[in-house]
Amino acid sequence: MRRYRNQILAGLLFITVVLIAVVAITGADALAGKLGDFPLWLFVPVLLLKCVNWALRYYEWRYFLGVIGVRTVRGLPQPPPPNPAAPAIRERDSIVLWLAGLAMSVSPGKLGEVLKALVLKQLSGMDFSRGAPVVFLERLVDGLAVIPLTTVAMLAAGDAVESGDVSLGYVRAVLIGVSLALGVGMVLVQIRPLAEWALDATENWPGVRRVHGALRNLYESSYDLIKLRHLLPMTGVGLIVYSADSLGFFLLLTGLGIEPSWTLLAQATFILGFSVIVASISTLPGGAGGRELTIGPMLTGIVALSKADAGTATFLIGIFQLWVGVLLGLVMIALFRQTLFPPALEDEIAAYEAARQA
Repeated sequence: MRRYRNQILAGLLFITVVLIAVVAITGADALAGKLGDFPLWLFVPVLLLKCVNWALRYYEWRYFLGVIGVRTVRGLPQPPPPNPAAPAIRERDSIVLWLAGLAMSVSPGKLGEVLKALVLKQLSGMDFSRGAPVVFLERLVDGLAVIPLTTVAMLAAGDAVESGDVSLGYVRAVLIGVSLALGVGMVLVQIRPLAEWALDATENWPGVRRVHGALRNLYESSYDLIKLRHLLPMTGVGLIVYSADSLGFFLLLTGLGIEPSWTLLAQATFILGFSVIVASISTLPGGAGGRELTIGPMLTGIVALSKADAGTATFLIGIFQLWVGVLLGLVMIALFRQTLFPPALEDEIAAYEAARQA
């Protein structure tokens, strides 16, 4: 457990350094001046839109838990005992775990995501190898939703996104590359004979024999989750999620004195969507660094903001895209530490680490 805690702390340190760097590059005095003139009432709708984001993303989590056979139950005074044969999780515990995951996700190497899956096993009884894909499928749905949204916004904005330090050729290459990678990966998972051949062929390999059953469970869970009848509706939910975030970013830009317009909304959607893609493929904790290095240059080049305005907008979107969720996750971890991390979790972590080393 100590290793995972240290990884999360390292991620928190990294995203703090990135935020300090944004302040330093913008200039503390310039940033303070812009924030002093910012209409504070705008934070209310932006925060409400973020709550819509969280509610819909939790719905995705709950839906995918149902796909792999984890039943979500309400009204129980105590959590149901873990039962691998009929896994179930109390609604309150599921919400707490998902919210705590907002802080776990900033760990380097996504170790926090592994911890989230181990806690899910502890709470519900669902085998780790079958529950882990749910955690990572949230990222897949993010990609499937944000890529078309970014593309549509780019086309809608037209010439209004053709200037800037980030070339459209680079943007198109990233969009096409990520789309192909996601598409090929999903197709390969759905080619069942190929996957079963690979699993059978590696069954007696040294080091694989001990975890072969877990690998088969991992594949079976992924196969079920990536079926179109599940991905299509959840991708639709993801489109609403990122539309809400884009609208929040648009409101933040208007708070800096930019005239609201449909073009500005398209630009905000395009910039935020592309920054989410870059942040996701950067593998940096919480996407910090990749997000800021994308949003800042795009704001100065595409929206023609001054350095102070672009820095302030980058600072604010970093707060609402990352820090508000991280702080909420830390509060959940502090308030429900015994629920999330009971002593028995140490045994689950030890078993996982032993299998991983093998």
